[in-house]
Amino acid sequence: PGGFERLTSLPLTPNKKVDRRALPAPQQVRLDVEKTSVAPRDTLELQLIKIWEKILDVRPIGVRDNFFELGGHSLLAVRLFAHIKKLTGKNLPLATLFQAPTVEQLANILREKGWTAPWSSLVAIQPGGSKPPFFCVHAIGGNVLTYRDLAYHLGPDQPVYGLQAQGLDGKQPYYTCVEDMAAHYVKEIRTLQPEGPYFLGGSSAGGMVAFEMAQQLHAQGQQVALLALFDTYGPGYPKPLPTASSFRRKLYRFIQRLDLHLRNLFLLEPEKRTVYTLSKLRILKKRIRKKVKRNIKDMTVGSFPGIKYFLPRSLREVAQANRQALSSYVPQAYPGRITLFRASKQPKGCYPDPELGWSGLAAGGLEIHEVPGYHGAIVEEPCVRALVKQLKVCLQKAQSAEPIEQRLASLVYFLLSFTLQILLPC
Repeated sequence: PGGFERLTSLPLTPNKKVDRRALPAPQQVRLDVEKTSVAPRDTLELQLIKIWEKILDVRPIGVRDNFFELGGHSLLAVRLFAHIKKLTGKNLPLATLFQAPTVEQLANILREKGWTAPWSSLVAIQPGGSKPPFFCVHAIGGNVLTYRDLAYHLGPDQPVYGLQAQGLDGKQPYYTCVEDMAAHYVKEIRTLQPEGPYFLGGSSAGGMVAFEMAQQLHAQGQQVALLALFDTYGPGYPKPLPTASSFRRKLYRFIQRLDLHLRNLFLLEPEKRTVYTLSKLRILKKRIRKKVKRNIKDMTVGSFPGIKYFLPRSLREVAQANRQALSSYVPQAYPGRITLFRASKQPKGCYPDPELGWSGLAAGGLEIHEVPGYHGAIVEEPCVRALVKQLKVCLQKAQSAEPIEQRLASLVYFLLSFTLQILLPC
């Protein structure tokens, strides 16, 4: 709310309802964004402010305003960093926004002479907290900004780390094999946490890589307490029905997106619905404008319109390498338990499979939780709130469970004590 007014009592109508017309006019006391924001103090901060205002379509922006709180997300971050590279010549990893989410902090990094972005697949999304860390693997795009909302709703006591794809910096070699990718990520997480139990997760394609990580950790004698797959498709899923046409699938995807936004509106607080609607309309306006420009370019130079024109080359190549890796990966039966968070809305025109293709691949059992939303959307606002509500229960259960080694040791001790009591006289 823009302000608060304290009243000793509420005026009532003869029917004992609040008489809104009789309420006194509120005092003009509110937070003025323009007065509290900090203006740019040099040319670099001014240039960055202009880029932020263009990308986020928000004005005015102060040097200490948070990118994510202004409505920023992974796709906007890609455009933002492409502009920054064009301005400064420096190629910053998208994960830099976790440590430097303001213009002021980004400017400080860019001012450092000889500064080069330190590269690691392991990214601290939310490093604080007393609980065991939860490791989340990137989806097909390779970056881990999509887990920011999930980490936020898990709370400050739950550490969350992301695993971003190697090659996003344009320097490291890409992985085109899931097994190699998983081996690299296992090595990375063991530098932070040398011994289990481990808590792994991944959205969409990231869940398949997390699955292979769990396989390798188990082969190394390590315990995986939780393997959480966020609407990750197993082998052979989805399998289109013979009658499903290409037009019907495209129509379904359109209805899917429309229904998603309508459901999101109902999940948001009333005062946030207008902001959400206007932001989506602005995005639609920009997409239509870009589509027209790209089609004109297509007619003149014979290029193919699409998302690749605003994606940096490194991101396009990482996504292609990830697709290649997943297409050749053949998952084997996993000796542990899989926890699958399935989106409530699954592709139409396909054979129904409530297990999303994971049947028979979890020797320790397949636990399924349904989350309102569509594929890929359940880890983002506002659907992520329902996901986190269920994920917290699973994490708490897995974190409180006694390790298998301790349970076996306790059982052996009990059996030995019981045997000695029988054999030895009192």
